Amino acid sequence: MLLCTFTLWESKFARTPIMPLNIWKAPSFLPLVIVVLLSFMSFGTLLWYMVAWQQDLRNWSVLQFAVGWTPFAIFGTIGACLAAWLIPRLAAQWILAIGAATVLISNMLLATMPEQQSYWAQVFPATILMGFCPDFVFTAAQIIASNSVRRHQQGIAASLIGTLNLYGNSLGLGFAGTVETETSKQMLNPVEGYRAALYFGVGIGAVALLLDVFFIRLARDEREGWTEADDNQQVDDRDSQAAARGIAHRMTRPIEQ
Repeated sequence: MLLCTFTLWESKFARTPIMPLNIWKAPSFLPLVIVVLLSFMSFGTLLWYMVAWQQDLRNWSVLQFAVGWTPFAIFGTIGACLAAWLIPRLAAQWILAIGAATVLISNMLLATMPEQQSYWAQVFPATILMGFCPDFVFTAAQIIASNSVRRHQQGIAASLIGTLNLYGNSLGLGFAGTVETETSKQMLNPVEGYRAALYFGVGIGAVALLLDVFFIRLARDEREGWTEADDNQQVDDRDSQAAARGIAHRMTRPIEQ
């Protein structure tokens, strides 16, 4: 109900909409939002069940997990630098695809591992790979969003992409928790519940990767700063909006007798 009310207000009554609905018509923007949401849903599922598996099933302490998760911090930092380096060298949709692929593979590694196993066999490579996901996805998504919409809508698009990080983690974990609970009830085995939740992460990660490959397109970004044409376009947009408001005001003004 609240969402419908917000949409109605933004489309019919708001003079300066917080979320202009025409932003969803921008090329690649809607599939981009879905890809980012699914990628962070998969990442949140992976993070939670990695902790749960190591602590609940393998009896790791908090300190052991902190040490075991050190590669994430190291390779996450490398991933942030690498994503920035790749921006002028590789089309942003492929940077996004790499990020989606890393979380997909990481989920698959955990979903297929036995209950008891050495940390180095599957958890360690999964921890390394998942370190690349957030920065690759977030950086590429910001580039695609900024280049898909008009200049005056870029702040809105960037804010929406940033919000998807938190919503994706929470939403993914909610669905994964439901999958885990129902599977554990039927199989009477918590391991199978964890495994089913991780396979859910694999599934949504695969959907994100496919949507990115087939529906998101953006040329390699080699631009430095804004061109004069960009500024002129923004001025033209403001003039057109002002003219439209003036015409609407004259049409609605009472005729003087």
